[in-house]
Amino acid sequence: PLMGVGDFVHPPAAPGGPASLSDSVPDSCINPHPRFATLTANIRERRGSKVDIRVPLFKDEHTEGEEVLMDCMAFGMGCCCLQVTFQGSDVDESRYLYDQLATLAPVMLALTAASPIFKGKLVDTDVRWQVISSAVDDRTPAERGEKSSAAADDRCAGGAVSRLSKSRYDSVSVYISDTAHATDEMSAYYNDVPCEIDEKVQADLIKEGIAKPLARHVAHLFVRDPLVVFEGAIEELDDETSVEHFESLNSTNWQSMRWKPPPPKTKCGPHIGWRTEFRSMEVQLTDFENAAFTAFVVLVTRVLLVFDLEFLMPLSKVDENMKRAHKINAVNTSKFWFRKHVVPGEHCGSTARPSRTESDECEEMSIAEIMNGKGSFPGLLPLCYAYLDHIKCDATSMIRIREYLTFIQKRSTGDLVTPATWMRRFVTSHPEYKRDSVVSQGIAFDLLHACNKIGLGHRAEPSLLGDVVIAPISKVAVDTHLHSAASEEARAKLLDQIKRRAPLADGPGSAPSAPLRKRMRSSDQG
Repeated sequence: PLMGVGDFVHPPAAPGGPASLSDSVPDSCINPHPRFATLTANIRERRGSKVDIRVPLFKDEHTEGEEVLMDCMAFGMGCCCLQVTFQGSDVDESRYLYDQLATLAPVMLALTAASPIFKGKLVDTDVRWQVISSAVDDRTPAERGEKSSAAADDRCAGGAVSRLSKSRYDSVSVYISDTAHATDEMSAYYNDVPCEIDEKVQADLIKEGIAKPLARHVAHLFVRDPLVVFEGAIEELDDETSVEHFESLNSTNWQSMRWKPPPPKTKCGPHIGWRTEFRSMEVQLTDFENAAFTAFVVLVTRVLLVFDLEFLMPLSKVDENMKRAHKINAVNTSKFWFRKHVVPGEHCGSTARPSRTESDECEEMSIAEIMNGKGSFPGLLPLCYAYLDHIKCDATSMIRIREYLTFIQKRSTGDLVTPATWMRRFVTSHPEYKRDSVVSQGIAFDLLHACNKIGLGHRAEPSLLGDVVIAPISKVAVDTHLHSAASEEARAKLLDQIKRRAPLADGPGSAPSAPLRKRMRSSDQG
């Protein structure tokens, strides 16, 4: 909470340095790997100035000023988050999940809000997103639309003068599945925000047989410059066998979703398929909370795939939701656009439509309504329970999953508060707080100790967790060695279990030719 305030690093260091030129953050706090100082410097040099991060101050009785001003990439990239990556069964499934989950990104951002303090001040927002967006915004004044004319720089994508409507860290600008582009009318309806592209890249991809929606997405990545390249890994790389050049762009387009093609296969290497990364959530204070939100997003992907549902809505409304997610206590005070009908078409079981229908419409809902249902909209949590019932989830697993979903339900209705609300209350009720939005050293010290104790299970917080009990985490757990006798006993038990797997026909006198598998193959063929 005191990043950028006085001597906040150890050992103490003066602000600035060749990478950041910051007035409040020393370069010594940047990760020593060459990538990170290079990122910091290149973002600053490409935009032609230090980054300009502005967050509105929380206005209390004695608050002075209007904004918190920050000038270093570290203010954004120093934030933590909770990201979940899924591997699809094929490329089409990964594209489908990318689009469907993009609409959930703002809702989950608000539901996990945990960032009410920046540079020693309470701010008038609850989440990190816009801070990071500004912290890595490498657009020039011309690209930001602040300068009407500028000389083109041939070294940069678009000459560094083509208008770019968003920072490279922002919400998605185009859907990539065929569903969102089934007709020209549907494509225009859903993809209703600017999406600048490299026309040549798109044309080349389409010529090679890549579907237009996917070609457009990749061409959108290529309007940015690579921020970091390493000596010996430019012309020396073979693009036929390496995706490093592509990943240098893909991994620095920090959008609310990321589509991740598989790398080239390697001999005896792991299978890595078509992946989709959900990137909006804020990290929580406890492992339980992080596990709950991770499990929930996983369940939503199963709901979408098994029940073949539709969460798509115009991207302009997704962008509006991202803005609303920043508000203080947005989970309880804001309305979010969401699709009215999650079953595509006018009726259940209908086939793909030739054009947009009434079922594509959306309306404003509270997060409690999105999670628990409203009218003909079933709600995400009841859909998760329906899926669990469909697969006949075993009783043991269901105990923990129900605990996760109950926790999320209570947070969505306001029965439990977000970490951001809890932190804000902690600060404003602290004896040192002077109703001036300032988080003093004493407040910050006590706040961090309280957060640490909650995370370790040493402090109960019913307003955050309800009746959930966090099992205490031992500091020496990683240094505990297994007792050899116990290990031998466990190994013997495992071997006994393995032996019991073999049928009698594979017992004494049988040939070592896996007859069980042969019988299974014969049975399959029969």
